[in-house]
Amino acid sequence: MRTFTLGLCAIGLLSGSAFAEPFVSSIKGDLVASKGKRTARFDDATLAGTKYFAVYFSASWCAPCRAFTPDLVTWYNENKPKHPEFELIFVSHDNDEASMEAYMAEDKMPWPAVKYSKVARAKEIKALCGPGIPCLVFLDADGKILSNSYEGPTYVGPRKVLADIGKTLGASAPADTGVAPAPALAPAATTATSPSGSSGVGVGTKPVTPVSPQGSNFDQFFKKKGQ
Repeated sequence: MRTFTLGLCAIGLLSGSAFAEPFVSSIKGDLVASKGKRTARFDDATLAGTKYFAVYFSASWCAPCRAFTPDLVTWYNENKPKHPEFELIFVSHDNDEASMEAYMAEDKMPWPAVKYSKVARAKEIKALCGPGIPCLVFLDADGKILSNSYEGPTYVGPRKVLADIGKTLGASAPADTGVAPAPALAPAATTATSPSGSSGVGVGTKPVTPVSPQGSNFDQFFKKKGQ
Protein backbone atom coordinates (compact mmCIF):
# COMPACT_ATOMS: atom_id res chain seq x y z
CA MET A 1 0.00 0.00 0.00
CA ARG A 2 1.37 3.36 -0.99
CA THR A 3 1.63 6.07 1.66
CA PHE A 4 2.63 9.71 1.83
CA THR A 5 6.19 10.46 2.84
CA LEU A 6 5.58 13.54 4.96
CA GLY A 7 8.05 15.88 6.56
CA LEU A 8 7.50 18.76 8.94
CA CYS A 9 4.04 19.51 7.60
CA ALA A 10 2.60 16.47 9.40
CA ILE A 11 4.03 17.04 12.87
CA GLY A 12 1.67 19.70 14.17
CA LEU A 13 -1.26 18.09 12.37
CA LEU A 14 -0.85 14.81 14.18
CA SER A 15 0.12 16.16 17.59
CA GLY A 16 -2.43 18.95 17.87
CA SER A 17 -0.19 20.50 20.52
CA ALA A 18 0.25 24.19 21.25
CA PHE A 19 3.35 26.17 20.31
CA ALA A 20 6.25 26.40 22.75
CA GLU A 21 5.42 30.11 23.07
CA PRO A 22 2.42 32.33 22.27
CA PHE A 23 1.65 32.13 18.55
CA VAL A 24 2.21 35.83 17.95
CA SER A 25 5.80 35.46 19.21
CA SER A 26 6.54 32.96 16.46
CA ILE A 27 5.65 35.47 13.73
CA LYS A 28 6.86 38.70 15.34
CA GLY A 29 8.92 40.76 12.90
CA ASP A 30 8.34 38.33 10.03
CA LEU A 31 5.08 39.67 8.58
CA VAL A 32 4.40 41.69 5.43
CA ALA A 33 1.27 43.10 3.81
CA SER A 34 0.39 43.71 0.18
CA LYS A 35 1.10 47.25 -0.97
CA GLY A 36 0.33 47.67 -4.64
CA LYS A 37 2.29 45.07 -6.56
CA ARG A 38 4.81 44.50 -3.78
CA THR A 39 4.77 43.80 -0.07
CA ALA A 40 5.86 45.99 2.81
CA ARG A 41 6.51 45.31 6.47
CA PHE A 42 3.38 44.73 8.54
CA ASP A 43 3.11 46.37 11.97
CA ASP A 44 2.68 43.32 14.15
CA ALA A 45 2.07 45.56 17.16
CA THR A 46 -1.53 45.60 15.90
CA LEU A 47 -1.75 41.91 16.82
CA ALA A 48 -1.53 42.66 20.53
CA GLY A 49 -4.63 41.27 22.20
CA THR A 50 -5.48 38.97 19.29
CA LYS A 51 -7.17 35.86 20.71
CA TYR A 52 -7.56 33.77 17.56
CA PHE A 53 -5.56 33.21 14.39
CA ALA A 54 -6.20 31.38 11.13
CA VAL A 55 -3.19 30.29 9.08
CA TYR A 56 -3.84 29.95 5.35
CA PHE A 57 -1.46 27.78 3.30
CA SER A 58 -1.92 28.50 -0.41
CA ALA A 59 -0.11 29.19 -3.69
CA SER A 60 -0.72 30.94 -6.98
CA TRP A 61 -0.09 27.75 -8.98
CA CYS A 62 -2.75 25.83 -7.04
CA ALA A 63 -6.07 25.78 -8.90
CA PRO A 64 -8.17 24.82 -5.83
CA CYS A 65 -6.53 27.69 -3.93
CA ARG A 66 -7.37 30.19 -6.67
CA ALA A 67 -10.98 28.98 -6.55
CA PHE A 68 -11.22 29.34 -2.76
CA THR A 69 -9.19 32.49 -2.06
CA PRO A 70 -11.75 35.01 -3.45
CA ASP A 71 -14.40 33.55 -1.13
CA LEU A 72 -11.99 33.77 1.79
CA VAL A 73 -11.26 37.42 0.94
CA THR A 74 -15.00 38.18 0.88
CA TRP A 75 -15.54 36.39 4.20
CA TYR A 76 -12.60 38.19 5.81
CA ASN A 77 -13.70 41.63 4.62
CA GLU A 78 -17.18 41.03 5.99
CA ASN A 79 -16.13 39.66 9.36
CA LYS A 80 -12.73 41.06 10.32
CA PRO A 81 -14.04 44.60 11.15
CA LYS A 82 -16.52 43.03 13.59
CA HIS A 83 -13.91 40.80 15.21
CA PRO A 84 -10.65 42.60 16.03
CA GLU A 85 -9.76 39.66 18.26
CA PHE A 86 -9.16 37.57 15.11
CA GLU A 87 -6.46 37.67 12.42
CA LEU A 88 -5.58 35.55 9.40
CA ILE A 89 -1.98 34.89 8.35
CA PHE A 90 -1.02 33.77 4.84
CA VAL A 91 1.85 31.31 4.36
CA SER A 92 2.88 30.98 0.72
CA HIS A 93 3.77 27.74 -1.03
CA ASP A 94 4.82 29.63 -4.16
CA ASN A 95 8.16 28.98 -5.81
CA ASP A 96 9.45 32.56 -5.48
CA GLU A 97 8.68 35.86 -3.79
CA ALA A 98 7.48 37.56 -6.98
CA SER A 99 4.80 34.90 -7.46
CA MET A 100 3.66 35.30 -3.87
CA GLU A 101 3.44 39.09 -4.20
CA ALA A 102 1.56 38.87 -7.49
CA TYR A 103 -0.90 36.39 -5.96
CA MET A 104 -1.53 38.66 -2.98
CA ALA A 105 -2.05 41.68 -5.23
CA GLU A 106 -4.24 39.98 -7.85
CA ASP A 107 -6.56 38.42 -5.28
CA LYS A 108 -6.50 41.57 -3.11
CA MET A 109 -5.52 39.71 0.04
CA PRO A 110 -6.27 42.08 2.95
CA TRP A 111 -4.42 40.07 5.59
CA PRO A 112 -0.73 39.89 6.52
CA ALA A 113 1.60 37.14 5.32
CA VAL A 114 4.80 35.55 6.56
CA LYS A 115 7.61 37.15 4.56
CA TYR A 116 8.66 34.79 1.78
CA SER A 117 12.30 34.63 2.90
CA LYS A 118 11.17 33.64 6.40
CA VAL A 119 8.83 30.79 5.40
CA ALA A 120 11.55 28.16 5.06
CA ARG A 121 12.69 28.75 8.64
CA ALA A 122 9.19 29.00 10.13
CA LYS A 123 9.24 25.35 11.21
CA GLU A 124 6.49 25.53 13.84
CA ILE A 125 4.12 27.24 11.43
CA LYS A 126 4.97 24.96 8.51
CA ALA A 127 4.28 22.00 10.77
CA LEU A 128 0.61 23.01 10.82
CA CYS A 129 0.19 22.32 7.10
CA GLY A 130 -1.29 19.09 5.83
CA PRO A 131 -0.07 17.30 2.66
CA GLY A 132 -2.35 19.26 0.33
CA ILE A 133 -3.42 22.88 -0.16
CA PRO A 134 -5.50 24.97 0.30
CA CYS A 135 -5.10 24.27 3.98
CA LEU A 136 -6.65 26.51 6.64
CA VAL A 137 -5.84 26.04 10.34
CA PHE A 138 -7.59 27.80 13.25
CA LEU A 139 -5.58 28.47 16.43
CA ASP A 140 -5.96 30.22 19.74
CA ALA A 141 -3.39 32.75 20.99
CA ASP A 142 -1.32 29.97 22.58
CA GLY A 143 -1.06 28.15 19.27
CA LYS A 144 -3.48 25.36 20.20
CA ILE A 145 -5.18 23.93 17.10
CA LEU A 146 -8.95 24.45 17.26
CA SER A 147 -9.82 23.34 13.72
CA ASN A 148 -7.86 22.00 10.76
CA SER A 149 -8.54 21.31 7.09
CA TYR A 150 -7.27 17.79 7.82
CA GLU A 151 -8.77 15.51 10.43
CA GLY A 152 -6.14 12.81 10.63
CA PRO A 153 -5.60 11.65 7.02
CA THR A 154 -9.00 12.92 5.91
CA TYR A 155 -9.24 16.24 4.09
CA VAL A 156 -12.35 18.08 5.34
CA GLY A 157 -11.49 21.33 3.57
CA PRO A 158 -11.09 25.00 4.48
CA ARG A 159 -14.83 25.71 4.50
CA LYS A 160 -15.27 23.42 7.47
CA VAL A 161 -12.61 25.45 9.30
CA LEU A 162 -14.37 28.71 8.36
CA ALA A 163 -17.58 27.31 9.77
CA ASP A 164 -15.77 26.47 13.02
CA ILE A 165 -14.27 29.96 13.14
CA GLY A 166 -17.74 31.39 12.65
CA LYS A 167 -19.11 29.36 15.56
CA THR A 168 -16.33 30.60 17.82
CA LEU A 169 -16.50 34.25 16.79
CA GLY A 170 -20.20 34.43 16.04
CA ALA A 171 -19.26 35.36 12.46
CA SER A 172 -21.25 34.82 9.26
CA ALA A 173 -21.11 31.52 7.41
CA PRO A 174 -18.70 31.10 4.46
CA ALA A 175 -20.05 31.44 0.93
CA ASP A 176 -20.62 28.39 -1.27
CA THR A 177 -19.33 28.03 -4.83
CA GLY A 178 -19.97 25.55 -7.60
CA VAL A 179 -16.25 24.89 -8.11
CA ALA A 180 -15.18 21.36 -7.26
CA PRO A 181 -11.42 20.89 -7.90
CA ALA A 182 -9.21 18.43 -6.05
CA PRO A 183 -6.69 19.69 -3.48
CA ALA A 184 -3.14 20.19 -4.71
CA LEU A 185 -0.10 18.58 -3.18
CA ALA A 186 1.93 21.10 -1.26
CA PRO A 187 5.55 21.48 -2.45
CA ALA A 188 7.94 19.78 -0.06
CA ALA A 189 11.69 19.61 0.40
CA THR A 190 11.55 15.94 -0.61
CA THR A 191 9.42 14.05 -3.07
CA ALA A 192 6.14 12.75 -1.63
CA THR A 193 4.26 9.82 -3.09
CA SER A 194 0.49 9.97 -3.13
CA PRO A 195 -1.89 7.05 -2.66
CA SER A 196 -2.43 7.05 -6.43
CA GLY A 197 1.29 6.98 -7.15
CA SER A 198 1.62 10.63 -8.21
CA SER A 199 4.58 12.56 -6.86
CA GLY A 200 4.93 15.86 -5.08
CA VAL A 201 7.56 18.39 -6.08
CA GLY A 202 10.65 19.90 -4.56
CA VAL A 203 10.80 23.57 -3.67
CA GLY A 204 11.71 25.64 -6.70
CA THR A 205 10.33 23.19 -9.24
CA LYS A 206 7.07 23.29 -11.16
CA PRO A 207 4.18 21.65 -9.31
CA VAL A 208 2.63 18.49 -10.65
CA THR A 209 -1.02 18.08 -11.53
CA PRO A 210 -3.08 18.39 -8.31
CA VAL A 211 -3.95 15.04 -6.76
CA SER A 212 -6.47 14.30 -4.01
CA PRO A 213 -5.01 12.77 -0.85
CA GLN A 214 -6.56 9.54 0.35
CA GLY A 215 -9.89 10.04 2.08
CA SER A 216 -10.38 13.50 0.60
CA ASN A 217 -13.92 14.84 0.37
CA PHE A 218 -12.78 18.22 -0.92
CA ASP A 219 -15.32 18.19 -3.74
CA GLN A 220 -18.26 18.18 -1.34
CA PHE A 221 -17.07 21.44 0.15
CA PHE A 222 -17.10 23.19 -3.20
CA LYS A 223 -20.48 22.00 -4.42
CA LYS A 224 -23.50 24.24 -4.12
CA LYS A 225 -25.98 23.32 -1.43
CA GLY A 226 -28.61 20.96 -2.65
CA GLN A 227 -26.56 19.61 -5.53
